[in-house]
Amino acid sequence: MAAEPVKNVTLTIDGREVTVAAGTLIIRAAERTDIYVPRFCDHPYLAPLGACRQCLVEVEGQRKPLTACTTPVGEGMVVKTQWSSEMAKDAQEGVLELLLINHPLDCPMCDKGGECPLQDQALAYGPGGSRFVDQKRRFVKPVPISPLVYLDRERCVLCARCTRFASEISGDPFIELFERGALEQVAIFEDEPYESVFSGNVIQICPVGALTSAKFRFKARPFDMASERSVCNMCASGCNTIVQSRRDQIVRVLAADNAEVNEVWMCDKGRFGHGYVQRPERIAEPMVRKDGEFVAVSWAEAFRVVVEAIHAARRAGQRTAALSGGRLADEDAYALSRFARTVLGTNDVDHRSRAGSDEEDEVLHRVACSPGTTFTDVEHAKTIVVVGSDLQQESPILFLRVRKAAMRHGAQVFEVGGRATPLGRAPGRSIRCPPGTEAGVLLGAAAELARRGVGEWTPELRDAVAGPNASALREQSHASAEQIGALADALAGGGAETVIVCGDRLAQSPGALAAAWNLADGTQARFAWVPRRAGARGAVWAGLHPRLLPGGRRIDSSSDRAELEQLWGVPVSATPGRDARDVLSGAGETGVLFLAGVDPAWDFGDATLGSRGLDAAPFIVATDLLMTSSNRKANVLLPASAWPERDGTLTDWEGRPQAFGAAVTPAGVSRPDWEILSLLANEAGVAFPRTRDELRREMNALQRPVADPTAVALPPMPMRRLDEHHPFTLLTYPLLLDSGTMLLGATELLETAQQPFVEIGRGDAGRLGIARGDRVRVTSACGTVEAPAGITDALVDRCVFVPATQVGARGLALLDAGEPITLVRVEKA
Repeated sequence: MAAEPVKNVTLTIDGREVTVAAGTLIIRAAERTDIYVPRFCDHPYLAPLGACRQCLVEVEGQRKPLTACTTPVGEGMVVKTQWSSEMAKDAQEGVLELLLINHPLDCPMCDKGGECPLQDQALAYGPGGSRFVDQKRRFVKPVPISPLVYLDRERCVLCARCTRFASEISGDPFIELFERGALEQVAIFEDEPYESVFSGNVIQICPVGALTSAKFRFKARPFDMASERSVCNMCASGCNTIVQSRRDQIVRVLAADNAEVNEVWMCDKGRFGHGYVQRPERIAEPMVRKDGEFVAVSWAEAFRVVVEAIHAARRAGQRTAALSGGRLADEDAYALSRFARTVLGTNDVDHRSRAGSDEEDEVLHRVACSPGTTFTDVEHAKTIVVVGSDLQQESPILFLRVRKAAMRHGAQVFEVGGRATPLGRAPGRSIRCPPGTEAGVLLGAAAELARRGVGEWTPELRDAVAGPNASALREQSHASAEQIGALADALAGGGAETVIVCGDRLAQSPGALAAAWNLADGTQARFAWVPRRAGARGAVWAGLHPRLLPGGRRIDSSSDRAELEQLWGVPVSATPGRDARDVLSGAGETGVLFLAGVDPAWDFGDATLGSRGLDAAPFIVATDLLMTSSNRKANVLLPASAWPERDGTLTDWEGRPQAFGAAVTPAGVSRPDWEILSLLANEAGVAFPRTRDELRREMNALQRPVADPTAVALPPMPMRRLDEHHPFTLLTYPLLLDSGTMLLGATELLETAQQPFVEIGRGDAGRLGIARGDRVRVTSACGTVEAPAGITDALVDRCVFVPATQVGARGLALLDAGEPITLVRVEKA
């Protein structure tokens, strides 16, 4: 059904005629004519409120001034702002005088000084003096409403921006307006801190100095700082940021306005987690292991040692390999992929920290070649299905956009997984199923749609969804016919305006990723692959994958290899490489292993394989920022520049490349990863781009037109089988605030992180006699974890959740990378 045409209206503001869409607020129409109407409570991403009354304007035909931030335009309306109306000017001056009655005159010491709308507007539009001579209201200050946010109630102008953000945007209503009249003030509930992974946003949108940053207080003035536009690399959302520095030290990170990506929001990890950049523990110079100890050497000597090791491995007939993490920019990922194929002569490259599969390979090939889904697509979708991802913890800004789609635009949101998240509890619906059975739910919905004649399904897929294996998996998922029917109804109703969002960990559930892709393909819905790590989408495009080449090209395609051979000038091996698990399993036979910003000893999806593999590797070269469990085992350690120390490009989960710039000087003699690899290649006598511009030209030359999506063959899907010794299924994934190296130095931020815990369902806890806070032991065939119990209604029965990378409760210590499902035993410690 075609959308109704937008109706326009024409009005006059201060004598200027402007035409805007019907329903536009006067304050927005004024902005279109470059007329600024002062405001405090108004914010373009919050619902209009009219709380501060600062935007009063005169409208012909009205007896009194109206608030421009709540009044929609009308045909023929004549508006006069403070520039042409004495009524509006007097009203605004009166409001400012009222706001300043109790506001302290502490601008010289207030953190907002120099960038304060109240300060600016009092000067530009205020009365110039005050008639108030009595004692100002005083409060105890500052009040730490969380480890990150301090509240100064004397400065508050009751604009309600912070409380509206908490209720409308983030859904964390822990901050609210209390009392009435002259006693009204912003506060938190007694003994309940402002707990939100988005709390820093209330600091940035506060129009006065009422909410300030514990980390930034008294550090700098706006005019003392240099600012550089950047992109956050803490997850795959690609939030636009402004990195501010003073005397070459990062003092603050703000969210930059980009309506197509993060709007004006960002999570606390991206805002406050920059301490690692300038820690004294940074690796600042190349080091080579001599007599068991690291010794600082020149770049030339380090390169010589590495190249000699590569040549020695080649002479001995040994394989070489490269593993990467999420820290790499697009240029770094492409350079590592090119380096592996042209210098090392191998396809043993992988950006994942777990085992791969043929199913995932097929989906990632299509993701790299298909038109990307965007934040805007998500916001305007009718139906959103989230599978295998806790968006609030793994992609926070996408979580906000999905929530906006539901709360403001009425989208239906379904969440499929073993643990209901805030998104699945409200405003969405959660279909809880044991880990490993997600494919059963998706295939059940596909079968129901096929039965109704909705969608386009290949004969092979139609047979697969109706087959006995899929039916058995549906039964094991415990999803009711009503739940699957409701999901099918939503998919049928949404049609092409449906988005199916899949986390990268969904690939660990056999058949689920292919089922999600095929469900999107069959219903013409949009498919969104949302990895947790920042550089993962760029790594897929760059070919940091054992079966893929840059641009989504296949290693088993002779024509694809020929394109690369013509550009690179060297043959490309036609032998598919080993994935990360196989590389680590066979590390003892790998002559040289490169680690680029990855720590498999700590965060590989296996209890001990990462450490055992690195211990067995004869020669390890690591490029990194800080010492980790993995690079301590290296033979050569090369210092890489951190994100704010270099220029580059990051591709977010949408497939949108975004440029970022250097904000501070690199630590020591560190270099960007791509430059290290370029110099190594040239030391080895292999032609390689020497500048970032040359590298980008190659990358641009490898771009391909997007291809129409095609179905993916469903793999064999093993049944979930519990045993009496291990009657629970383990669910584990990293939380937003974990023990990652890049949170080193983020003291205040880590104070808001959850303490180690093991989460079990209320019914299971009752059967086992476990109460909240009891020490619980979780045991698998690979390891044991002990931590206090958390009791919840969010988990499916016979399932236990252990955070993957929390110190004291590390779920990865229980995993076996060779098994798709990990069975565990739960008991009181």
